[in-house]
This record gives sequence, C-alpha cells and structure tokens, in this order.
Amino acid sequence: MLLKVPQWHSSLLTDYERLAIFKLAIEKYAKGIVYDLGTGSGILAMIAAKKAEKVYALELDSFTYEYAKENIERNGFKNILLYEADAEFFDYKEKADLIIAELLDTALITEPQVRVLNTINKKKVLKEDGKIIPEKAISTVQLVNSSLSYIHYDEEDKEKELSNEIIYEEVNFYKVNPLKVSYKFKLSGEYGENLGLKLRTYTILSEEFVSGPLRMLNPPLVIPLNVDGSDVKVKLSYKRGGDLDSIKVKVF
Repeated sequence: MLLKVPQWHSSLLTDYERLAIFKLAIEKYAKGIVYDLGTGSGILAMIAAKKAEKVYALELDSFTYEYAKENIERNGFKNILLYEADAEFFDYKEKADLIIAELLDTALITEPQVRVLNTINKKKVLKEDGKIIPEKAISTVQLVNSSLSYIHYDEEDKEKELSNEIIYEEVNFYKVNPLKVSYKFKLSGEYGENLGLKLRTYTILSEEFVSGPLRMLNPPLVIPLNVDGSDVKVKLSYKRGGDLDSIKVKVF
C-alpha cells in the first residue's frame, strides 16, 4: 500500500508486530459491513476492504482525516466510506459484521475505547453473529522500582521487577463497561526503594490472536508510589477514556 501520514503517526506504521497481528485478525473476520473506528491512516480499513463488501472508516481528527482520505484514494479503494466523525456520536445506519476499534492504551485509560464501544453496544450496531476486534483487554499489576517520580511509560520495560505479575481486570468489549473503576490489592515481593506499580495490558483480538504490550500498543505504564519496602496495600482508581491525571493511588 502507498501511505502518507503525519510524522507523529509514522511510529504506528513502523510497529510491525502491531500491524501484523491486527492484519491477521482482520483478514480472518472481515466480511459484509465493517466499521473501523478511529481509522487514523486508514490502513486497517484498507486491510478490511479487501475482504468486506463495505467499510465505514471514522476519524475524528480533521488533520488525520485528510491523510486517510488521500491514502484511500491513492490505493484505489472504492468500498471505503470515510467520515470525519466522532465514533461515539456517529449515526450507524447499517448493522456491522465486524467492528475494528484500535482506540487502545494501557489499562484503557487515555483512549476512548470503552466509551465508544459502550455506545456501540447500547445502540446494538453489531449483528448477532458479528465480531469486535479486539474482543477483550486484560490488565496486570506488578511491583517495581520506579526510576522516575512521575507516571511514565516504560517502553523499554527496564524498571526492576520486585513481585509477581497479577491480573487485576478483564474488560469484555461485547459488554457495556464502567468508565470509573477502583481496585484494591496487596503486592508482596523483594525489598525495593521508590516503589511503583507497573501496569501491562494484553490485547485479545480473538481467541487465535493475542498481543502483549508492544512499542505502540499498550506499552507498560509505571505509577510511582513514593514509598520503600517489600509489601504494599494499594487502592488504584482511574477513569477509562480520561487521561493520566485521572489516576489516583492510595497506599495503606
């Protein structure tokens, strides 16, 4: 495909593992009517369009929309209908065989994945036998040494791990999910200074296709606790689709 994207967007296209696993899942399930929510460069919509009858590609950002429009035209796709629109408020006139929603971020915090798919489920946009890619997101927590005193992404996964990784939430995108969440847990491990929580999110595109954290797909997120020790009881809360400022932690 011939693709033109803004510079900040190019890193998404060079995370080949991310693209490859979405390509495999989309090629398996794309048919009939497909919606690509938050189409970006349009690449996932174009992959789907090779198998589908019609693809509705939605992009909220006007600047990115223009790139997607050029990419779709340059590659000659006639069965993609591109809209500059907010997927949460779009008028879905046709029911979908497949919905693609790559609006993901670690723990689903800073992107509108849950908010948008809540709308999809409430409006019953999906056919009874339709599929959503991804289907689920599973998040884990682990005690680490935090090298920084502020919330940050550990893209190189370098922070020293001090405890086992445990699952603390599983989000099923076929259901309506709460936006505000709160969890309590106890973590025990090696003694460490400047303790932090490392959150990881695993993306279940389907039963066959599962992705761990990647460079441009849910990189690990570290939340400093500003305490030393080996055992902590923590209350973690945040708003899905909010921002990192919505994260609140309390150490007991």
